[in-house]
Amino acid sequence: MVVRTSLFKTVRAAVAGALVLGSVVAPTPAPAHVVEVTTALEMPDAQDLAAVKAALQAAVDRVINDTIAFKPTLIALTDARVMGEKLLVRLLIADADGERMLRDLRDSDTGSASPDEDEEQPREIRI
Repeated sequence: MVVRTSLFKTVRAAVAGALVLGSVVAPTPAPAHVVEVTTALEMPDAQDLAAVKAALQAAVDRVINDTIAFKPTLIALTDARVMGEKLLVRLLIADADGERMLRDLRDSDTGSASPDEDEEQPREIRI
């Protein structure tokens, strides 16, 4: 009985030690901020490049100041479309941790989880 109790205490201590060590050694995920924002702006004269840049910069500034609540380190224009009199722009915005996460995802990318998003897969549209 003494041997069994001693063995039980040893096993219990080993499990408790492993749990403590595992919680100290295991990394905790960093809170990463990654957002994609679509915003609209008045369509500037396409011939005036300076006006287009100024309108786009004003739209980006408005999104940063009014929409997100973190300090971005990455701002990427991912899409732009003209719809009537408006220019719709899509922005990908990330903080430092989000930028690192996106880089890690890009570097470890082995393909898309969805065949629809994989560029090398044939696409079929049925109507």
